Amino acid sequence: MTGWRLLLTRPADDCAALAEQLAGQGIFSSCLPLLDIVPLTVSDSIRQAIARLPTCNAVIVVSKPAARIAVDLLRSEGAAPLSMPWFSVGAATAEILRDHGLDVSFPSDGDDSEALLQLPRLREALSQPGAQVMILRGEGGRELLAERLRALGASVEYLELYRRDLPAYPPSELPRRIEAERLDGLVVSSGQGFEHLRQMAGDAWPKIAQLPLFVPSPRVAELARAAGAQTVVDCRGASAAALLTALREFPVPFSNAKDGYVSETALPKDDAQPALDAQIETPPPAREPRRGNGLAIVALLLGAAGVAIGGWGVWQVRHLQNNTQQQSSQVQALNDQAQSLKLNEQRLTERLAQLPGADELAERQRLVTQLQGDQQRLNQRLETVLGASRKDWRLAEAEHLLRLASLRLSALQDISSAQALVQGADEILREQNDPGSFAAREQVAKTLVALRSTEQPDRTGLFLRLGALRDQVIDLTELAPEYKDRGESLLGLTADGDGASRWAQWWDKVSRYIRIDFNADKNVKPLLAGQSLSQVRLALSLALEQAQWAALNGQAPVYTQALTEARDVLKGNFNPDNPQSKIMLEQVAELSKEPVTVKIPDLAGTLSAVQAYLERRNLNAEESVKPFAKPAANAAQETTP
Repeated sequence: MTGWRLLLTRPADDCAALAEQLAGQGIFSSCLPLLDIVPLTVSDSIRQAIARLPTCNAVIVVSKPAARIAVDLLRSEGAAPLSMPWFSVGAATAEILRDHGLDVSFPSDGDDSEALLQLPRLREALSQPGAQVMILRGEGGRELLAERLRALGASVEYLELYRRDLPAYPPSELPRRIEAERLDGLVVSSGQGFEHLRQMAGDAWPKIAQLPLFVPSPRVAELARAAGAQTVVDCRGASAAALLTALREFPVPFSNAKDGYVSETALPKDDAQPALDAQIETPPPAREPRRGNGLAIVALLLGAAGVAIGGWGVWQVRHLQNNTQQQSSQVQALNDQAQSLKLNEQRLTERLAQLPGADELAERQRLVTQLQGDQQRLNQRLETVLGASRKDWRLAEAEHLLRLASLRLSALQDISSAQALVQGADEILREQNDPGSFAAREQVAKTLVALRSTEQPDRTGLFLRLGALRDQVIDLTELAPEYKDRGESLLGLTADGDGASRWAQWWDKVSRYIRIDFNADKNVKPLLAGQSLSQVRLALSLALEQAQWAALNGQAPVYTQALTEARDVLKGNFNPDNPQSKIMLEQVAELSKEPVTVKIPDLAGTLSAVQAYLERRNLNAEESVKPFAKPAANAAQETTP
């Protein structure tokens, strides 16, 4: 793993911290920050959003810059203590918030929005009615988290605290840095960081795309592959531990450089070295062996053995170094796991602190036991109240319907309502399917036939017609006697042969004030005017109103008497020759013939028959219970000494 030479593109502070951790593992890295975090100006909208934080059910912080800026804002604005649950995507962001005293939760199995949405505590916060969530982020972030939260029924609000700018570099800084420092791997921490990487690469991107690219999530991996990156490694997180794990699992690229750090993709392809031609030498002539050759051979063997032992020692040292590096990585991973376990332990401790104590649990258990006992007693009372069968309730209802029908007939003579009530009682008796109810049903059937054959008088129609006559009373006028000269008066004596004379003119004026009629034996109706006419109209109106009341209440004598009085008033005070009074007399005579009462059938026999059936039914039920009660009584007597 020490063969890696990586280019780090995180913001300056994060890049320096990551480079220090990689150096501790023996990994060379070069920092080229491609994200410049620029805090936004604190506006009124940001201050208002900070003031709304206590009303939220959950606050989600998606990055470390957002956490740092939010903590600074809370301190500068003097915000009240915030007790709502906070959530972050990664452990590093959670540490920043926890240092400020906030209750933070984060997923331990991933550093992305998908893992955050699976947290049980976040699900619990979203389950509250009308849940409100505020997301603290930079400008132009992803919408996936907000869409998922809205799908769960939450109201989502953004608080954007910073923007990500691309720092100013020379146009060819990225290719120059890779070639000058012989880098063989690239590390990006976000999708926007990858976009800045492509922008910095420019025309050299096809060549740079051949280098291994380490990304924090599947989304950024898909983005890189779509842009043409050939080797993309998903670290499943943006932490240093996730990057180290990916570096251990991914092999170091093959290197043909002298020092072994530059990958094939970083080397120029046109530096081919010519093959060396080996010179063929003639072997020296054989010489006679000497006596010292044996010692030389032994020395050579010892030297070869020493070289072999030295090589084996060097291999062992390198093997130990690799083991040490692996153990260091494992220790780092264990430290990360220990940190996660510590956070989980802290959350469990907080939850245990929220649980009720032993005394409170005992009190709740006592209340539950008491509630169960009350429920059992209530069930027993309900069974006692509902002990009677449904048939008994229905039969009692039938008796009640017959009583109501009898009351409607006797009080209001309402044939239609009584018929409906008796019909309901008959249906209840039919539902019993009991031969013992034959006599009762027979009486009910006779009553139904009698009610259906009885004609219901139109009392409402009579009331309305009498009301119309009352409205016409005000239009009645007297018929004044009209005097006509037929040659029988003194005016005829004053006429002379040639027409009107002075005497005739004088008589015409006087006759306007004095009339002399020689036929005084004829019946001349008096002229009604003023108060007398009003009194007659009032008497006629009262008589018709009395007839209305009698029609509604079925009082035939009162009805007949009232119409007789109305007819007498018309005949005695108004001229029969008047068309209005004549028509009213005809209508009064016609209304006097209309019936207002009806002979109603007697329901006493039907009600008695139903009551007798109910008594017989109850008596049979009591007799059926006695055989079961007698053996119990006998057994009690036998046990008595």
